[in-house]
Amino acid sequence: MNDTALLYVLTRLQIDGSGNVIQKNVGATFSLLVAEEHRSKSYENDFETYSVNADWRGEAETTTTVSAMREFRFLVEEMQENALR
Repeated sequence: MNDTALLYVLTRLQIDGSGNVIQKNVGATFSLLVAEEHRSKSYENDFETYSVNADWRGEAETTTTVSAMREFRFLVEEMQENALR
């Protein structure tokens, strides 16, 4: 059994302040219908398809980066509480 899901990253072409064309991520969805609707709204819109592990939430919770971010958030909250005292 294949334990993957398709993730559609919605993109939009824009012109930055220097006049360069850039591609911006403007959303994500697991629905192909939503991705195709986004693309059909304007010629600047498109989407990219990625295959992700179906248990991506469980994996995301255990990554080192996420753990470090949670620890940092805890430290900031603790510092804010101490500053209010």
